[in-house]
Amino acid sequence: MLFDKSAFANIEERAIDAPAAVGNSFTELYDYLFMGLTTDLEKVRAIFCWIGHKNQTTCQAGPVDSPNSILQQVQNKNMSFAYMFARLCREGNIPCVIIQGVAKSAGYEVGDVESRVTELSNKWNGVYLAGEWRIVFPLWAFSAITGHSTGKFTLVESKGNAAREKEKKSSGVNIVQLNEYYFLTDPNDFVCVAMATDPRWQFTEQHFNLDRFCSIPFLRPSYFNRDVEITSGYSSRLHSENGEVAVGFKATDDKWQGFLTYELFFNDEESKSVLPSEMQLDRYVLMERNFQRWNFIVRCPVAGVYKLSIYSQPNGLYNVWICDFKIFCDKVAEGGTKALPVNVGTVGWGPSNDMVKAGLTAPSQRKGFVMATARKEVHFSFTCSKTVSVRTVLVHNETSEEQLQSYVSQKINKKTNKLNVAVCLPDEGEYALQIHSKDKSTNTERNACNYMISTEPTPEQKKKRQKRENVTERKARDDLKTTSNGKDLDKLTMSIAKFQKMDLDDKGDLDVALKRQNFLSLQKGLNDAIMRRHVEVLDTAITNAENSEFKTTLEPKIDQADQLRKELIKLNRFAHDVLAMKQPTVSELHSYNIVQPPIMDVMVATLTLLGEPKDNLQDWQDIQTLCRRTGRNSLIRRVREFPEKRAQHVEPSTAAEVQAILRKHDEDTVRLCSPAAGTFYVWVNNVVTDIIDSSNTRKVNTGG
Repeated sequence: MLFDKSAFANIEERAIDAPAAVGNSFTELYDYLFMGLTTDLEKVRAIFCWIGHKNQTTCQAGPVDSPNSILQQVQNKNMSFAYMFARLCREGNIPCVIIQGVAKSAGYEVGDVESRVTELSNKWNGVYLAGEWRIVFPLWAFSAITGHSTGKFTLVESKGNAAREKEKKSSGVNIVQLNEYYFLTDPNDFVCVAMATDPRWQFTEQHFNLDRFCSIPFLRPSYFNRDVEITSGYSSRLHSENGEVAVGFKATDDKWQGFLTYELFFNDEESKSVLPSEMQLDRYVLMERNFQRWNFIVRCPVAGVYKLSIYSQPNGLYNVWICDFKIFCDKVAEGGTKALPVNVGTVGWGPSNDMVKAGLTAPSQRKGFVMATARKEVHFSFTCSKTVSVRTVLVHNETSEEQLQSYVSQKINKKTNKLNVAVCLPDEGEYALQIHSKDKSTNTERNACNYMISTEPTPEQKKKRQKRENVTERKARDDLKTTSNGKDLDKLTMSIAKFQKMDLDDKGDLDVALKRQNFLSLQKGLNDAIMRRHVEVLDTAITNAENSEFKTTLEPKIDQADQLRKELIKLNRFAHDVLAMKQPTVSELHSYNIVQPPIMDVMVATLTLLGEPKDNLQDWQDIQTLCRRTGRNSLIRRVREFPEKRAQHVEPSTAAEVQAILRKHDEDTVRLCSPAAGTFYVWVNNVVTDIIDSSNTRKVNTGG
């Protein structure tokens, strides 16, 4: 909330362009960097950018104890970045301290014990800005180690594919960078990766100790983008049960379009057993989906120690490492570990956004793992959101697809657009149901959805069956049912979170609640978008609602949002020429000492439309003052924000008053006096005409 990089672009540009000579003394450096700056935040940003960009080339020696000479000593590893940053801040009269602590640096591995972590000492800075202490980690901001490897891991599986790639031990290569994440990092996030030894310098309400610091998962900066969050417990060390362990995530925003993937590693050094050379090493991680939820169920191939790395693909183009877990497996399941029947890739097991894109919505089965009874049908249904043809495949590790084809059937009801799939497992075991859809307009087939169908419950399901719910758990289930019938999204969300935290068996209650939550969330999204009056927000809300199973129910609200969207687009189109004006053009307009009546009237009309009180528009000096404002109150900014913040508050009577002022002159006369005033004349005239026409239309429609 304190720092927006885009607002400080000019400070960074000036730091980049700094002549080498200004670093020969603190006075010269500050005279150059701080020119026009008034706040400590701006000055700290200038110092940070100067060090970061100057560090990208070899610094030439300057006078003794000058910024240039200090940076040269840092580059020669005779001095720390933390010292340099603190020194430059203090010389600039900005309070700054050097903080000692431990950090999960290149030598760290998830799950490392406390004695190992205490060896990873490091230092960073605390700087006092805007009435509070903030964190800057110059070392990690300006340098990084890439390619570091302990050499003790073998990559077992990646995205369902076998790997068996043994890591090579490497100390890595130090690279120069400028990583903005470590400038004014959120203390609550920072303490997960670097912990001050003195709790006072952690700047958090709840202090960390070494045990807590070591026990949390290895979280990377990308995890703190808040795209997804861990839902299965905040532990770095996971212990398997019957050879299985699960890790859960959910997207924090239903609109997030990315997805997660994984890599599974075997720790050769810490494991007592070895990976047999003949063992098949793929399909041991079941990535269960429920739209914006992921559940990674790891089936350990052999007893030993593993590492599970989770990656995000925010745009589907590249992997972003978000976190690691350490897994301990004392023994595998009785009879050995079973590989999954098929590799389904990033689509995963269960309903997801890929299913919706493939033209299927409203799945009857919302979990990727479905229990069944051999030789008894289990049913799946979907709504077809577009014209598609469907191909279903049943897969088993020891039976061919051709032999299983007669055990699965599908049918689309053209009247209801419902797809119904029936599966009858021929025997005990695990089977994969793959549903492929082909868009008839493009003739392109895609894997829409996959289900793991098993006659054997998972260890987790067995445990739930044996467990009897206590009073607290029964109340949580009752609350879930009650809030599922209500309209309060917040209460429903809390009930769902409580239900899931207790890890209660679904029995259909959670499925109903999640569906209701989705509806209320879409409804709220439309209402919020209408209140905010922002085109992009409306676009997102409308698209989400139209692509959902609730499109018909939400249609009146969708129509209202779409109508508002069209009105805002029209208002934005009216403002195009005003927004395209350069600041010098506006400055020329308000620089007139003696103003002609057409210019005066147009600017009075403009500011009246923007909501300025009449008392502030009595003479040209008042208008000049208003036109000279900058930032959020600038004239151009107010025009840009008019559709969202002002348009709905303009009464028809005010519009008529403004129109009467404009009618004193025509466009050509105004443009001859001032091209800029002519541009404002056109914008104001278009807007008030539209407001008056809309008001008249409403009166006719209502009989007024």
